[in-house]
Amino acid sequence: MSGADLHRSDSSGPPLVAIVGRANVGKSTLFNRLLREGRSLVEDRPGVTRDRVAVTTEIEGKPCLLVDTGGLDPEAEEGIPAAVRRQVGLVVSQAAVIAFVVDARSGLLPLDRQIAELLRKGGKPVVVVANKSDTPRLEAQAGEFHELGFGEVIPTCAAHARGIPDLELALAEHLPAGRSSDSEEPERVGPPRLAIIGRPNVGKSSLLNALLGEERNIVADEPGTTRDSTDSHLSVDGREVILIDTAGMRRGGKRSDRIERGSALMALRSLERCDVALLVIDAAVGVSEQDSKLARLTLDRGRPLVLLLNKWDVVAGTPREHEVARQLERRLSFVPEPVLLRTSAVTREGLGRALPEALRLYDEQAIAISTGELNRALEDAIAKNTPPLRGKRRAKFFYATQISTRPFTMLVFMNDPSLIARNYHRYLESFMRKRFGIRSAPVRVRLRGRRETDSAENLAGSEAKTR
Repeated sequence: MSGADLHRSDSSGPPLVAIVGRANVGKSTLFNRLLREGRSLVEDRPGVTRDRVAVTTEIEGKPCLLVDTGGLDPEAEEGIPAAVRRQVGLVVSQAAVIAFVVDARSGLLPLDRQIAELLRKGGKPVVVVANKSDTPRLEAQAGEFHELGFGEVIPTCAAHARGIPDLELALAEHLPAGRSSDSEEPERVGPPRLAIIGRPNVGKSSLLNALLGEERNIVADEPGTTRDSTDSHLSVDGREVILIDTAGMRRGGKRSDRIERGSALMALRSLERCDVALLVIDAAVGVSEQDSKLARLTLDRGRPLVLLLNKWDVVAGTPREHEVARQLERRLSFVPEPVLLRTSAVTREGLGRALPEALRLYDEQAIAISTGELNRALEDAIAKNTPPLRGKRRAKFFYATQISTRPFTMLVFMNDPSLIARNYHRYLESFMRKRFGIRSAPVRVRLRGRRETDSAENLAGSEAKTR
């Protein structure tokens, strides 16, 4: 195994839409309105949203990563405002378009002008959002924000959903066209990308250094030493891979110095651009709720997962060993057929298996199942467990086809998807995972309603192709 030069990585995945502005202009309310759900803490006092929230969504049918940020103070030199300024800088550097939120009630303030100057230096498209324009008079007054020099100003009132369609259209102009949810995932090019993720101070950088066999990242006992995601090219059994080390992610409400806000986004972006995630868990501390959330986030992103119980040399042979086993069962039972390795960056225990196991998971997801075989599997799943009646109606399945790998995704045509309960949907995914030998990774079964006559014709055609 040999390392190559580390370099700062460019992000891929959905384009980023950043909501930026000074404190208490309604950024979080706007964020929730664009998501059409309550994800951010909203309270009518300055500085409540101190942690950025990043959620994958769609704007006018175009996929994006929508990012809510804390109130920006360009002159801050220390404390939380300074941390917010740094993390907003990270967001702006990666954004495809920026929604610059101002307060129509307060009018144009000097701080708005300072923020505008910072955004101009970033060179990214900016849409000015004159929020709290809840009366015709305030909408008319919003014209003063043209002085900021960004072109169109969109008057909105996020609290009452006024102006949101106009804003969505303006933002969507700067986003690439999206794909249909039923279309095939584009094949990734280049070597497999393996991301090391985990909470701060669980030993990610030490693990990376041990895997590379040389000091490539700063290692310190202070939590959160790694601020950015970095890539390292190396060879595993003659096969090139890219190893992504990410900054630690912490729960928003428990960040003592708020430094990890920028790190959280980098870790999320690393998940989006990786093919397999290696989740590092501190065995000496145990399996935390945040470890569970990171595992769910990984599977939700469609990535296979390797669980690395790091610092195992501290736990092995002690009563903690049994406690950690119970925590794994309690908090990570949702991981399907988990790949679990006990590792130590100090003794190098388990390290020789980490990357080969990750590559095996990567290869397992590359399977292509013929339509005939997939439909036989669907028939077997139904025969083993027939979907129950919903009222007086029963689900009828017509045919299935695979539409993507990584994650393995099949599209099933049926009479009415609303007849399928959530637990039966999970049963189908679990059945297909076991049938085709996919471990520690998501399997997606998408259901689409179709007229019975059309489906019968398509089924006959698909069977003829696979004979």
